Amino acid sequence: MEHVLSLTQPCEDRDFSEWHQGCPWCAVWVVLVDDDAVAATVQAARHALGAALLARYARQPHLTLAYRGLCAADAHPRAEFDLDRLQADLAALQALQQPPFAVQLQGLGSFTTVPYLCVTQGAAELTGLHQALQPQPPMAGWRYVPHLTLGHYAQALPMLALVEQLHALGIGQPALPLQVERLALVRYATRDIAGPLTVEGVWDLQQQRYLPGQGALLASPGA
Repeated sequence: MEHVLSLTQPCEDRDFSEWHQGCPWCAVWVVLVDDDAVAATVQAARHALGAALLARYARQPHLTLAYRGLCAADAHPRAEFDLDRLQADLAALQALQQPPFAVQLQGLGSFTTVPYLCVTQGAAELTGLHQALQPQPPMAGWRYVPHLTLGHYAQALPMLALVEQLHALGIGQPALPLQVERLALVRYATRDIAGPLTVEGVWDLQQQRYLPGQGALLASPGA
């Protein structure tokens, strides 16, 4: 967790057009977490933190693996992730040959921007996948921390006090076990900073192959 005296950094619920400049989507590799116990924990945490969090948050529970950047169905001058980069990602996953693995969520942490559930099992596998998909750090001093986001902060408040509030309510306990069978390449609408994730495609860890999602923007011929 970051320095105990840190204040949270509020997220503005607006269209960050200066970032995307009209490019409609942003792509990210994640593990989608479809689990009733996790969903209940996320809801309990959001209810407990109340106005400290951005009220409108529609993203499904997930573990972020690698940010891939702006993308579009057609050529766009701001696009960073295209079919060639998808093919490179698939080649990296094929080379890694990561089989299905177990993950455990337990305990709480926080960045200045978001509170999260900690990963206490499966961090090595998640980190290996991150490094395969994003071998170069996106910025100086970057460190990948596997986590499950509980929401975006909406106010500048003492970060430690918010985490302790959740601890006191028992959120983050007991451990939540998960089995990871697939990875998802997802995208979200760039105009909506808190909008839902759309599945672009899935990498099956058992079969070691990529399956494009319905209405995929980037159709991989070799899938």
